[in-house]
Amino acid sequence: MQVPEPFDLVLTARSHGWYDLSPWRWDEQRRVLGRPVVLRAGRAVLTEVTPAPAGRGLAFRALAEGRLAAAEAREAREALARCLALDEDLDPFRRTAAELEQRRAAGEGRDLPDLRWALARGGGRLLRSPTVFEDAVKTLCTTNCSWALTRAMTTRLCETLGAPAPLGARAFPSPGAMAARSERFYRDEIRAGYRAPFLVALARAAADGTLDLEALREPALPTEEAAARISALAGFGPYATEHLLRLLGRHGHLALDSWTRAKLARLRGKRRAPADATVRRWYRPYGEWAGLAMWLEVTADWFGERPSWPESAPGGEGAAGRRRGAREGGKKAGAREAP
Repeated sequence: MQVPEPFDLVLTARSHGWYDLSPWRWDEQRRVLGRPVVLRAGRAVLTEVTPAPAGRGLAFRALAEGRLAAAEAREAREALARCLALDEDLDPFRRTAAELEQRRAAGEGRDLPDLRWALARGGGRLLRSPTVFEDAVKTLCTTNCSWALTRAMTTRLCETLGAPAPLGARAFPSPGAMAARSERFYRDEIRAGYRAPFLVALARAAADGTLDLEALREPALPTEEAAARISALAGFGPYATEHLLRLLGRHGHLALDSWTRAKLARLRGKRRAPADATVRRWYRPYGEWAGLAMWLEVTADWFGERPSWPESAPGGEGAAGRRRGAREGGKKAGAREAP
């Protein structure tokens, strides 16, 4: 599988918390990312990618019950490539970030983040699901709750409603499978709490065709129109809307929540969370890439030694703060704001 250069599978796989949610599987030691993918014909195949020998792209494989036709293998490969955002053109972001890095290095733009690590390693591609429907459901499952509950809800969805795949795996459920269940099922079995009616409404609208979530991927669709369509969905407040936009490759919004605000305060040596207007000012030079620049700053410590603000800054993290950041380990998707 060909990839843009530079590209780092680890940076994309662990770009946010999706890799930790069913039906994704991430083997840190072997650097293997996999999941079941449901093909158009309804068949679930298990797909995997890992860095190819000699650093030449990614090695891909698909496992199926019975013979896998060439067209089916190609469809599965294309789906996984979409999950890795290999079709997203990040060259404009990289040019903007490189220009702003020159300003930062020259002592201008003191509020600009140090994104040299991301430029060097190919950071910026965010792991997403094969379908916008799955991304939307998972976004709802991250609002106003702990990450442990998010994991539990998505695991139950796959185990109870997902199509069986090879090696005992279960795919993420289809809109039809979710639409066939009642609100009470989501409250009692999935334990989705207040999200239950939102999950039912989303699944039924997607299943009967009144809601075309895949249309949100259309590049010609203006971002503000996409935002309006998402925010009209039951349960999607400002955070959930902007988070889903981020997964669609639309990075003009910041998708701020309590976790990102607190993380920025620590990274920048602030005693309290900065005002949202202040945060928007920090990233305004990135224009339509402001949200991506912010996300790369707050997640830099997930990938080894991070570029940090001066240790001498009042309230700076210091060594203890870096250890706290390491423990976060990329598990949070960032959603903690009730819609």
